[in-house]
Amino acid sequence: MALGSKKTDLCVIVLALAAAPAMAADFPARHNHWRGGCAGVLSLDAGGAAFRQIRAKKQPHQWRWQWDDIQRLEIGGDGRVRVRTYRDSRVRLGRDVEYEFLLDGAPDLGPVYEILRPAAGARLAARLAAPGARLEWELPAKRIRKTGGVLGVLRVYEDRVVFAAEKPGESRTWPDPDIALLSSSGPLHLAVTPEGEQRSFEFQLRRSLAPERYERLWLRLESPRGLTLLNEGKVTAK
Repeated sequence: MALGSKKTDLCVIVLALAAAPAMAADFPARHNHWRGGCAGVLSLDAGGAAFRQIRAKKQPHQWRWQWDDIQRLEIGGDGRVRVRTYRDSRVRLGRDVEYEFLLDGAPDLGPVYEILRPAAGARLAARLAAPGARLEWELPAKRIRKTGGVLGVLRVYEDRVVFAAEKPGESRTWPDPDIALLSSSGPLHLAVTPEGEQRSFEFQLRRSLAPERYERLWLRLESPRGLTLLNEGKVTAK
């Protein structure tokens, strides 16, 4: 009996996807509650995000968030999507209200990332590896964390920096405009600080980073801000 119910829910979701706007990327998803969850359809498009519950016994969950409503939209290679709003939560002592969704089958969200990025800007956090058009260099690396490191490959493309992790959901993609600061304490270390975040992503490089590669990347990121390197290695404003 339970199996038949699941099949019915799936059919309803498929019909809902067929009726969705062509420009939207729609995914069967589960909305995680603090107690249980519900099935529905999560829509991601250039205008924001939306969720509609399927086959609700009571009033169905149905939300639409424009970009003005979204403080942070996080999409992951593990199929997890989080929407953080500007609303305060009464039950969580004023913390921002967040919604978490788990997409069925952990689909590839790389193409969706490229659709969302122009409109979302720095509020879009990609926990996935979205390659750019041309790879400039790559190095095996370990992301350093207090709770244990993550192995992967650090790749620098002509328009972005990508950490492709071995573990799903641990990868990161940062377009050039979304990187607030790039720093290094030596040839085996690199740190990336994204715009709008107080933390840095620290990487232990497993092969040495050539100084000219680091300087070229630093200049690429800082030149739009009016900074350049002198021959002595100092920083000055244009």
